[in-house]
Amino acid sequence: MKKETFADKMAKKAFDKPDVRKSWDVHMRAFGPILEPAFANNFQARIHLTAALNHIANKNLAQALMKLKALQKAVVNDADKAALLFCFGLYSETAGSQEQMLAYYTYANQCGHRFYLPYLKVAKFYLSARMCQEAEDNFHKAIECFDNAGLGDADKIILGSAYTNLASCLTMQHRYEEAEEALGNSRTLCPDAPGRAAAEAVLCAVRGDAEKTNAHLEVLRTQGEDVYTAVKTNTDAILNRTDPMFFTVPVDEEKIAFFWQWFAGYEAEMKSLLDREKYDDGLTPVAKQLLAAFPFLEDIPNVGLGRNERGYVVELKDYYAVAIAAAYEKLLAACPADVGERWQFVIAH
Repeated sequence: MKKETFADKMAKKAFDKPDVRKSWDVHMRAFGPILEPAFANNFQARIHLTAALNHIANKNLAQALMKLKALQKAVVNDADKAALLFCFGLYSETAGSQEQMLAYYTYANQCGHRFYLPYLKVAKFYLSARMCQEAEDNFHKAIECFDNAGLGDADKIILGSAYTNLASCLTMQHRYEEAEEALGNSRTLCPDAPGRAAAEAVLCAVRGDAEKTNAHLEVLRTQGEDVYTAVKTNTDAILNRTDPMFFTVPVDEEKIAFFWQWFAGYEAEMKSLLDREKYDDGLTPVAKQLLAAFPFLEDIPNVGLGRNERGYVVELKDYYAVAIAAAYEKLLAACPADVGERWQFVIAH
């Protein structure tokens, strides 16, 4: 064991000052599972960490960033790394940088910690982006952080919400029995969870049960007119079988033919851009033409890129949406033979 130096003793004395200890205890109550194992016996590092979290809470972001950067040299193990990356994630979230937040929380989660919050943050981000598999994985990891034998009231609310969001994720993947099981877990943990009625209404609509859908909508109406209206618009489309997430929609064969005509004129430029690693420049026009071919997409779709021994692989993301998958299948069925020899197209989630 390393011998305690004079500097170590001074740092411990400074850490034990009432104002520092009080702040540390506040942060421990909020983030304990990821803070407690971090920077063990390094009181100077914990002083910097406490100060950084105080600055983040007070939105003193420049000072917070300085403290966090100073901590990098103190990292010696995964527990230290997880805590520091989590704090960088908090900093990024407070600064309004969603992409940086996602990156830091993701890196923190790779350290194998047992704190639900960064898993939940990542899961909700992916759910909002309709990246269902990634969302599902992180919801499960968040749920696994809890010990079901010792749940407090606050834990039950968090878990109830996590299961509700997991149910929405599973519904979007058309795994309806699993979604109902997740909702059952949510009801058991938190009978009055305010957000669950939305997920229940959607699942009932998918199953064609208008009566139960309306009952859940009435619960939502008591929680806010805006939420009620948004969910009702969604469930009306599902009950009318016009929601592209769950049902096919008509496509224009002429627009499909025009897409391939356009692609034939663009592919040389696209290959040149991709060869120069200008991937966004090369793929964005393809995404825009897909939107023109299938206006029900409403937004420019996500187009991915891979490569194998035959060359480039263009990935058309369907987001688990029935209409998008069906439309892309028709698109690929109409692909000219010569284009298919030069390019590979696959449908992916």
